[in-house]
Amino acid sequence: MNKSVIALIVIAAAAGGGLYYANMQAENAIKQQVEQANQSYRDLAGTGEMPSISLSYSDVSANVLTSSYSISGLEVSIAELGKIATVERITAKGIKPQSLADKGSMQMVGAKATPAILQMLPPQTAEFVESLALHSDYSYEYKDNGELLFRQDMRINDEFSLNYNFTLAQMQQFWQYAKEISAKSAEEQQALVNSPEYIEQMLAKLVSGALSNGAVVIENKGFIERVLAMTSQQGQTPDFKTVQGMALMNISMLEPLPQQMKDSLTTFVQQPEKLRLDFGFKQPLKFEEVQSGAIVAELGSPEEMIEFANIKLTAN
Repeated sequence: MNKSVIALIVIAAAAGGGLYYANMQAENAIKQQVEQANQSYRDLAGTGEMPSISLSYSDVSANVLTSSYSISGLEVSIAELGKIATVERITAKGIKPQSLADKGSMQMVGAKATPAILQMLPPQTAEFVESLALHSDYSYEYKDNGELLFRQDMRINDEFSLNYNFTLAQMQQFWQYAKEISAKSAEEQQALVNSPEYIEQMLAKLVSGALSNGAVVIENKGFIERVLAMTSQQGQTPDFKTVQGMALMNISMLEPLPQQMKDSLTTFVQQPEKLRLDFGFKQPLKFEEVQSGAIVAELGSPEEMIEFANIKLTAN
């Protein structure tokens, strides 16, 4: 066999072995983080601040080349009740121990309640909750100009979804602070989060930023109707038609609301399929102005606020 070919095989084998070792180390790091979370829950339970919660899983995998990590068969338990929830899989990308990537995402698939929870509910409610699976997709991206983009999509089966996206501006101070925290060890992070200064420091960095634009979207494929059918059978709410009529009456009484928004809400209530709210400020709204109340005093009326934020509401 050619010596060059042999050399390539040796290099490939070494690279493969190195990658396997790196992936294994990354998987162990994730397992350690889960154990650290469990220890934190045990500490809080010991002080009476929260119930005794614990996390377990069936498998952890990592790929350092793509900075992706996955936890399968996650189970959440409470000492007094046992297993209360399961998650089929959680996958994270762009996340590294003791660092904060400028771009990342996380996906949760198949979060469901367990029999321990279902048996505590009335039979019809238990049957309804048992049919539900929650899914979530979350992503963020930080840009060099100080913009921070967030996006999250939460879904219940294929019947209902709520998704939003926001663009924040002037987030340099907040992002630098977040990076400094991420560089600390898990123990140091836990000590900081438990300190009284943490919230104050975090808010101080956050108010230096601003909100630029965003959107919130609701999509319904029979889920709202199914919820009301279940609750009305148990006498907890009126039936769908009655709730629909009450909502339409309330919309007609919202005097400060522009007619276009009333029309969109009316359309959605009459046929609840999709409702979208968009907003975008001509100049980013500084959180400092919101915190001080200056912006509220300046605008005053709901009509001025709607115009200032350039709010648009559309249905179906």
